[in-house]
Amino acid sequence: MRRFPLRTLLLMTLALAAFIRLYFVTHRGERRAESPPPASASASDQACRTLERALEGAVRAPGNPAAFMRARQQLDACPVPPVRACELGPALDARSQLEAGAPPLRDLLETLCQRCPAGANPCAGHVTRAVMGLLAGKPTDSTNLRWYLEHAGPGTPDTCAEVARALLAPAALPQDSLTDAQKETLGQLAPVCARAGQLPAGLLHAAVVRGGVPALTQLVQEKPAAESAVLKPDRTVGAQGGETAFDGQESTGVALASAPQGERWEKDGALSAVFEPPVRQLSALRVRASGPGTLRAAVRTQEHMGKYDPDSKTSFVDPVACRFRGTGQWETCALPVPLLDVEALSVFPDKDKLTLNEVEARGTR
Repeated sequence: MRRFPLRTLLLMTLALAAFIRLYFVTHRGERRAESPPPASASASDQACRTLERALEGAVRAPGNPAAFMRARQQLDACPVPPVRACELGPALDARSQLEAGAPPLRDLLETLCQRCPAGANPCAGHVTRAVMGLLAGKPTDSTNLRWYLEHAGPGTPDTCAEVARALLAPAALPQDSLTDAQKETLGQLAPVCARAGQLPAGLLHAAVVRGGVPALTQLVQEKPAAESAVLKPDRTVGAQGGETAFDGQESTGVALASAPQGERWEKDGALSAVFEPPVRQLSALRVRASGPGTLRAAVRTQEHMGKYDPDSKTSFVDPVACRFRGTGQWETCALPVPLLDVEALSVFPDKDKLTLNEVEARGTR
């Protein structure tokens, strides 16, 4: 075995150590080079971190072009603004009123609204607060309100759901419960939600049948008429022998009283024909009766929209679908649009005596 002098061994050890160090330094540099943070990502992160301060500067000096440009540049570079930046939306709004035309800060607010997430979106929050204020009797400018909804960005679905719950559902109830200001606001906001695909079709159709807000009619999309047939209820609730009013025999009928008969009168009336599952589309109605009355259609809705049925644990609206004089002859009730998701047809006599011979409902199950 060859023996090396101590000096040679020392030099070899130092060389090996230097090689190992060089290897790790080189490869660590290579690994860093393989996955450096993209310059655009770091610039974006930096812009988002400083956006709040830049917006505050623009709010404090709304007439300062330099402050506006700094905020504009930071906002352009930040795809998803942080919540604290989004919270400056009302301050931008207060210093850039729509009545003043299109001041520079309004441009910042528009972009901020189109990027802020739903829970922190300043334009969406403005609309929701205004709608809730309307329900409490506070006035609002519905024309300006439309601008905020048009620019609500990610907040549009939640805001339109609130519009549907607070304004559209009441517009589909038999009693006229909306004020003129609420109807005007619904007429302004509903088209924006409809274009965004955020209005429940069944609720919209029910409100059109109910009437009272003419602007809603033009929002219903025309669809090819489906093949219809006479609809037979799965069961009837209320007056004994009520099924004879839906048996297709004009000679049979049932006598109905106008006085409330129980806790479910508001939904079932004197007689209710129940469809299980709900009818997909109700397109036509005609009635033969002696004595005047109305037919309400219970339309199944999303949770918390309209009335609540504790028995079935579902929500519904019930517009009047037919008013009949009860001449003893067939009376046709024209529906301006088909009713969707109809779970029941309920009869309400107008006077003490009503003999209902037949109800013919046509549609698609």
